[in-house]
Amino acid sequence: MTVQQPQDLYRFLGFTSNPFESNTAEREPEIASYAVRPPYLDRTRQASLGGHGIFVLDGARGGGKSATRLTVAKSIWQEGGARPLVVTLTNFNIFRPYIKVGLTLDLFATQIAFLTFETILSWLSSLSDADAEARIAAIDGAGKKLVDRFATNFFLNRADNARSTTAQETYDLLNVSLAAKAALWTEKRWDQVSTVIATLAAKLGKKYADFDIGDPNSYASLLKRQQSDGFSDPLYVFARTVEVARLFGFSGVLVQIDKIDETDWTTTSVPAAGDLIFPILANIGLHEIDGLSWSLFVWDKVTKHLISTYRGQLRFDKIQRGSISWEPEYLESLIQKRLEHFSGGAISALEQISVEGINMPAIVSELIRLTGQSPRHLITALDAVVSEHAQRNQTEHKRLDQEAFERGMDAYAVRSLTDDGLIDEARQIAKMGTERFVTKDVQSLLRQSAQSARARIEKWAYELQLVELYGTRQTATTGRPVDEFAICDARAQRVLNRDL
Repeated sequence: MTVQQPQDLYRFLGFTSNPFESNTAEREPEIASYAVRPPYLDRTRQASLGGHGIFVLDGARGGGKSATRLTVAKSIWQEGGARPLVVTLTNFNIFRPYIKVGLTLDLFATQIAFLTFETILSWLSSLSDADAEARIAAIDGAGKKLVDRFATNFFLNRADNARSTTAQETYDLLNVSLAAKAALWTEKRWDQVSTVIATLAAKLGKKYADFDIGDPNSYASLLKRQQSDGFSDPLYVFARTVEVARLFGFSGVLVQIDKIDETDWTTTSVPAAGDLIFPILANIGLHEIDGLSWSLFVWDKVTKHLISTYRGQLRFDKIQRGSISWEPEYLESLIQKRLEHFSGGAISALEQISVEGINMPAIVSELIRLTGQSPRHLITALDAVVSEHAQRNQTEHKRLDQEAFERGMDAYAVRSLTDDGLIDEARQIAKMGTERFVTKDVQSLLRQSAQSARARIEKWAYELQLVELYGTRQTATTGRPVDEFAICDARAQRVLNRDL
């Protein structure tokens, strides 16, 4: 018996390769050929070029926040004339030792200053030697002194292993954004790029010691050194960060913050993700530094948590906000464009690769609902559909049938809940056998006190976002109505309804 390979199935269906294989903007070099223009792209770009202030773009996970960030960054880097230096903060591991005691603005100032200088050096290394030398030579005496102090305090003092964690992310962003690059960049010889950067850094500052701000004791020593050299106030550091960027010809600094809910301690905790950006949102002084702009790309559940929890401490009346909301027609267009791109224009609808008689509008509607109207998750679910179909029909190629879509959606629901660390909780909720329940139902299921049952419901609702308050229900006994809750996560609903 000959077992057919999945890749053969794609060719049988009419594709050059799997149209649903990749679902992350950073890993799709040809995404411009089949991407649907993200909602709020123009608004985000306009806010990014504003010259000061904070802009928050929120949306569902996989809703296109990172794609919007990358698109805006690329358009700014390729723009002629004065433009801000785009600095990206997407890795928060260095902050982890400070989570329990609370993040401070000093930590952000030190890290953003470091990332700014790293980005400047990476950009200089992408230029020809003559061009890079000319940029440095154009800085006057006072400017050179500032650059020297800045490089010494915020870049050269960083331990080499601490620098390596952010360098590759900076290289990747610039590599896809810069229209013209030196040979080393074109050939992606990152080890040699690192050598060039180290040479440039040594030319611009002095190395006095190695510090790791992930070590609280080391960071305390670093702060003392910075303060003795005049960098005593985080707002002052941010202002000097802008000044350094301007010395190299940029109009200011745009800080893009993304992926706050993708650390190992925030992926299943909305409050923990909110704590990461609270210092930035709470310090109104940051809004008014000329030349410093902030764009935060935030899971919408985190934004809701911050607004409800810190209503009196966060001045959202002074923060520009936008929300990504993908309407079904956008997502249907996304499917169409992918099908067309990976079939050379021969296929434009799922009906063309499916058996007759399927209610495709209903299937697509359920796919969109199950994936929370998220482009990334929609593509992941469709990949699960094709993969499950290939596994079920290993000896003979067939078009997709109703079972393929149902099994694929089952696999997506279980896998994505597992990836989010929520599958055990979802299955526990499903044991009640109903989508709507009250505290007494949970009390009976868990055989716990009413107080413990209520605490579990609050965890499901406010931390894990699997259920929500639905209303009230009148019980059989006399008395006031009790709170009624309902499963609000479509994946958890499928676990219940399909007994997964």
